[in-house]
Amino acid sequence: MQQQPLEQPIQERELSFLQDLTEKLASREIDLPPFPDIYARIIRTLHDPDVSIQDISRMVVAAPDLCVRILLLANSALLNRSGVKVTDLNIAVSRLGLSAVNNATVTLATKDVFQVTKGSSLSYMLNKTRVESVRVAAYSYLLAIRAGMASEKHDAMLAGLLHNIGTHYILSRAEEFPDLVSKEIIDSWGPGIGQALVSNWGFPESICSAIEKQNELQLESEDEEETELRDILVCAIILSNVDNNGETPGVDYDEIPACRKLGISEETLPGILEDYEEEVASFVSALR
Repeated sequence: MQQQPLEQPIQERELSFLQDLTEKLASREIDLPPFPDIYARIIRTLHDPDVSIQDISRMVVAAPDLCVRILLLANSALLNRSGVKVTDLNIAVSRLGLSAVNNATVTLATKDVFQVTKGSSLSYMLNKTRVESVRVAAYSYLLAIRAGMASEKHDAMLAGLLHNIGTHYILSRAEEFPDLVSKEIIDSWGPGIGQALVSNWGFPESICSAIEKQNELQLESEDEEETELRDILVCAIILSNVDNNGETPGVDYDEIPACRKLGISEETLPGILEDYEEEVASFVSALR
């Protein structure tokens, strides 16, 4: 009886997996599927300086899931401070503005781009990272306002939505060896892959840079007083990771320049989380 070959050792498979990621990252030849056509057309239209609210509304109707998300967002506590309920799509688009509609479109587009087998452990991990990205986006939006950067709040939200897109990519490529997907690999490779993907998609350099350096907690800015988009993203990720005890194990807020800039400390954290709780929950509910 012929002996069956032994399964490739996990170390060799892990090395092969990482080498493949390294080569693609270095060459920028990442085999990323394009945005679904309808979302790509909507995003292109949103960047047309002559586009009208009616033009966008007519295009959005062709994407029913996006219509639902836009209406939910327009009625969320985060983006509807007046509390007046909206059911008309034109009014919803007008209330949100083109930047928020763009971000909702990006959210659904990336959800369609990265898929794994439903019911698998990777599917659970992918859904978890998607929810996390929406939470980080909500915190980023609110922290930008807190930092006096209201004009950049939508860029901050977009950075949050895309901050773990590298993790999405890794998970979508790991169907053959899910046991290799560890926190260490994701933490080490996710930001760099994410930066490359977002750059390839043509997003602003400030967002690409924030994603690439999101784990560099001790990084000082050239201007220690000026708050940057990366500072917002770092703090939003920290807030999103607060556990049920109101703590982020292993994080010393006083030692993180971004936290100091935004006034986040053990003393201020509970109040910030309480102030943002309803708005973050409503945003997650609208986009998950």
